[in-house]
Amino acid sequence: MKNKKIIFGVSIMCIIVISITLILITNKSSSKILDSNLDNTTDNSDNKAPGMFAIMLETQAGSGKYEQSTSGLWPASPYEYNETLSSCENGGILTWNEETRSVNLKSNLSDRCYLYFDIVPPDVTINTNNNGSYNPSTPATLSCTGADAIYNPLYQRIEISSIANKYTSCNLTYQTPSSKTYLNNYIIGLSGSTQGTGQVVNENGYRYEGKDPNNYIWFNNELWRIIGVFDEATHGVSGQNLVKIIKVDSIGGLAWHKSYTNDWTASSLMNLLNGAYLNSQNGTGGEYCYGYSTTTPGNCDYTETGINDTYRPMIENVTWHLGGHSSTSATAEAFYGYERGTTVYSGRPTTTTGYIGLMYPSDYGYSVLSSSCARTTNLDSYNKATCAGQSWLYGQGYEWTITPGSSYSDPVFRLNYDGNLNFFKASGGYSVRPVLYLDSSVYVIDGNGSVSDPYIIGM
Repeated sequence: MKNKKIIFGVSIMCIIVISITLILITNKSSSKILDSNLDNTTDNSDNKAPGMFAIMLETQAGSGKYEQSTSGLWPASPYEYNETLSSCENGGILTWNEETRSVNLKSNLSDRCYLYFDIVPPDVTINTNNNGSYNPSTPATLSCTGADAIYNPLYQRIEISSIANKYTSCNLTYQTPSSKTYLNNYIIGLSGSTQGTGQVVNENGYRYEGKDPNNYIWFNNELWRIIGVFDEATHGVSGQNLVKIIKVDSIGGLAWHKSYTNDWTASSLMNLLNGAYLNSQNGTGGEYCYGYSTTTPGNCDYTETGINDTYRPMIENVTWHLGGHSSTSATAEAFYGYERGTTVYSGRPTTTTGYIGLMYPSDYGYSVLSSSCARTTNLDSYNKATCAGQSWLYGQGYEWTITPGSSYSDPVFRLNYDGNLNFFKASGGYSVRPVLYLDSSVYVIDGNGSVSDPYIIGM
């Protein structure tokens, strides 16, 4: 009887050993390498995690909240394996292979494991704090974790030079200042002061005059220059002093009017500037894009170089004076009067309204300090040495103004390459520099007006 008990006990031990072995064998056969390269577009068993694995997916990037996948499929992009959270109930060891993007389980017991996957964040996350009403040209401050970064107010962009960690987060805060220095008042306050190699002078408007004054302004993500500040007698906006600016570089050689006539209100150039250019559209091949007369179409694709959405609201719709004159032999002051007069060719209008125009002859005439070029000098006598050579507006070769001749139907005043003022027929293809007036609410964010530190503006 005793021997039977021993045999029974041994039998029980054998059964236990066999059972453990089977469990281990079963566990070993169930354990597998989960491969993220499997095809996730089909519902096949090779792509599913075995029952011992629960796949936990983050519900929202950075939330730290997870839900179990109901499909059991290995998650595709944009998920990444979270080695810290992933674990097994009975101490199984999970190993992540970055090269093969797979998980391997090592365990001596039957186990259930939880594989956590996070939504992959972008390399750089930008959190924007608008602080109420704003637009992208308002001042902004930037702070980043694990990165060397600055906010560039010229282009309204974040510039990151290095990222210390795998991912970084930045906080960009737009903040409308509690007090503003309005650009028009600021320039008026500079009257009589030296600005670079020039001055701000009160001559029929507060104008920048001289060879190279500090009148650079960052507008439309490019350099423009300030002609001056003018009251309603010039632009027609009641009770407002508006800043008038001109683009530094020409947008190309364009016909003033393809049809040879000097009526600005009907001209191809007026329609092009207040259409395709103002609205950043492609006007190439259209009815207003002409490089010379009607036979040579210009390149008028302004989708990238026209006025962009950020700056377009800053532009005022103003009155443009279209009074003309019969001769180039007149002073800056005389032209200022002619431009606002009523002497025009038969049937031509004397004013119009619009957003974009060109400079007046008087703008050019006043752009030289009187100490460099006597105000008694006629504009057709300006030369490189004493007048044109001392003007910050000179240097674009042949360049159109907005002012027509009054004796004939086709001539328009233009600046000559050697600095004087003369006539040419409207169909000619010459340099065009857009001119516009800024809304009176535009204020100074930064800058001193020099070419290396232009005025940065907001609204």
